Amino acid sequence: MNKHLRAIFAASMLAALSTPLLADSEAAKLKELEGQIEALRARIAALEAHHTFTSFMPDFAERFHVMHRAGDSGDWAVASHELEEMKRLTRLSTSIDADKGKLMQGMMKPSFEALENAIEHGNSKTFQKALTQATETCNACHTATGSGFVQVTLDASESLSLRHPHKFQKQEVSGGHTH
Repeated sequence: MNKHLRAIFAASMLAALSTPLLADSEAAKLKELEGQIEALRARIAALEAHHTFTSFMPDFAERFHVMHRAGDSGDWAVASHELEEMKRLTRLSTSIDADKGKLMQGMMKPSFEALENAIEHGNSKTFQKALTQATETCNACHTATGSGFVQVTLDASESLSLRHPHKFQKQEVSGGHTH
């Protein structure tokens, strides 16, 4: 019987050793790693698609331009709508860049209040004054963030396009500018 037990034991050991327990464990680890790699790829893609202030500002500029033209035309409903969109975008700005977003929020608040007051009262004169204040604020913010060469203007003849009302002037490239 000893011989028989030894044969059973040997067969059992051979079966145990040939069972892919380690392989199953390694396969599970490999599958987990593949899942983590896919999650990282998705995260990288999301980060690469993430807005920067450079890609964000044209949306804000367009809202500003439409508000400006609507107010000039006395279309206070559209002007109000665009101002609300500008406020919404400003709130979202901190998710793009916390520091620049906070700066933008702080700097734009007085301009938003002045614009809102002019729009609510349908007052063209105070609206123009508030627009001028807002462009000065925008340009000061650009300077504060190292983009002082980007100048907002109300005069469409000085700008690249009606969508992006930036004033062009002869100037050198500034060092240290980053996005």
